[in-house]
Amino acid sequence: MQNQINFVSNYKKILEVTVNHEYFKDKKCNSFNFRPNVDTLNLFKNYGILFRTTPTGFVLISSGDIRFTSPSFNGPIEAIIQITNTDPVFSNYTDLALENGNEFIFKNDFKDVYLHQNEFADASVLSALSSDQLLTGKIVLNLNQNNEFFGEGSEKSTGVEKFYKINFKSREVTLRYNFYSSKEDFEFSNFYITDAEGTSLISETTKRILAGGREVFCMEQPTSIKLAQFTESNYFLKKEDGFLNTFSIQLPHPDIKNVSFNNIYSKYYCDVFVSLD
Repeated sequence: MQNQINFVSNYKKILEVTVNHEYFKDKKCNSFNFRPNVDTLNLFKNYGILFRTTPTGFVLISSGDIRFTSPSFNGPIEAIIQITNTDPVFSNYTDLALENGNEFIFKNDFKDVYLHQNEFADASVLSALSSDQLLTGKIVLNLNQNNEFFGEGSEKSTGVEKFYKINFKSREVTLRYNFYSSKEDFEFSNFYITDAEGTSLISETTKRILAGGREVFCMEQPTSIKLAQFTESNYFLKKEDGFLNTFSIQLPHPDIKNVSFNNIYSKYYCDVFVSLD
């Protein structure tokens, strides 16, 4: 007869924060690092709380030690988690205006599961201060208001883990195709853009000069699009060139590195550059 040992762990997850983003196909965002500040690290040590990061956020785990049920642990506690953005083009595809500051402040002060007032993070999560490092900030978590995890009576509490979300919305942009050629006096007439079904979408052309001095021919999509990690729609540049002889090339998909804000028109452009050599 073999000896059997039953082991029961007192550790339990008390809180989880996840970050989501519309831009990604799976909606999961791993563009941030998370780290408790010094005071919060000491707090976690005193309360037997383990801090563990996940691919899209972090969890807080209670050791469940009976000593944390004494009255000396009664009352609310505040944890501050510092966040740092790791994606240099995050603001290109994220619907946030950074004119009034670029430091995040997320809080669990709301009735819903979000750490911001509305379904998606907006201007209300940005402080008036500007950090030297773009899109850093903090998450302020107020816990144990009713001694559900620590303090007197917490050993009998039926409080379940807290689950919070940070949701980011994808930026809407105007697609602007920029065509150029090294040939002198390149003739860019009778060109037009179609979708995969051959429906003509854009035929109006304008000229502009890029910062480097190159002249390009521009065609803009008439309606804005919401940026996404993978683009399913395909577009083609075509030109009727003689009897039954049609020039046609598939246009590249948008690159989020080429998103910029135009002060004159007060909108975001995503530029697509196409050589016709």
